[in-house]
Amino acid sequence: MAVSVPKRLFKRAVDRNLLKRRIRETYRQQKAGLYEKLSTEKVQIRMVIQYRGEKIADFGTIEKSLKQLLGKITVKITGKATG
Repeated sequence: MAVSVPKRLFKRAVDRNLLKRRIRETYRQQKAGLYEKLSTEKVQIRMVIQYRGEKIADFGTIEKSLKQLLGKITVKITGKATG
């Protein structure tokens, strides 16, 4: 898993690093469910998460968005939604 925050949207490195830290931490908290599904289905994936917002989002917003993204990935892998 890789994280990308475009320099053209966030000129300051501290802003890019803050967003990357928030995304990585959210992913770390939610990856267990994804890994379980991947091992059950015997599938491997590589993904890059690119931040597309124009403003610095708070942790809750990033968490909600990443949870939706991982849910969509799980549905694609297994063919069924999870709660």
